[in-house]
Amino acid sequence: MRDLTRPNITFIVIPPIVGVLASIWPVEPLLLKALCVGLLLISLFATVTAKTIRGQFVGVAAVAILLATLVLGTPLQLAFRLSRPSLDRIAERVADEEQIQTPFWVGPFRIRKAELDRNGVVCLWTDDSPQGRTGFVRHEPSELPFNLWSHTVLDHDWQLIHED
Repeated sequence: MRDLTRPNITFIVIPPIVGVLASIWPVEPLLLKALCVGLLLISLFATVTAKTIRGQFVGVAAVAILLATLVLGTPLQLAFRLSRPSLDRIAERVADEEQIQTPFWVGPFRIRKAELDRNGVVCLWTDDSPQGRTGFVRHEPSELPFNLWSHTVLDHDWQLIHED
């Protein structure tokens, strides 16, 4: 009979996988931080209660991945860097006022709407909800012409924004 009081390796690796996927989704930053803190607590508990060196090693790696996701936004930054050339190509087409057929995928990101807004900003929306859009905008970080709930600076040209 299996001892249910000891977490197995699968239980230890699930929290960082969920954290990384939530980071790439992209989830609103406050929600992502809350999720990562909860997942971090689960991973810490699983690591402390692991009875094998292998389990403890995997637990430490899981905690490190979640801390990198929480503090640095590493999975989102990495996914963005890998997708940047494609985002730039799409942005140039949008800037040239070419009609883009949506939805489509750019790396791990599903773009639901591509538009040039009234301020001349290229917007690649991953969520086009009337309650508040979320997506990538090509604009310098200062003076973003949006009603922002939050935004993540990806580099000098690209921001991930969440509108109110």
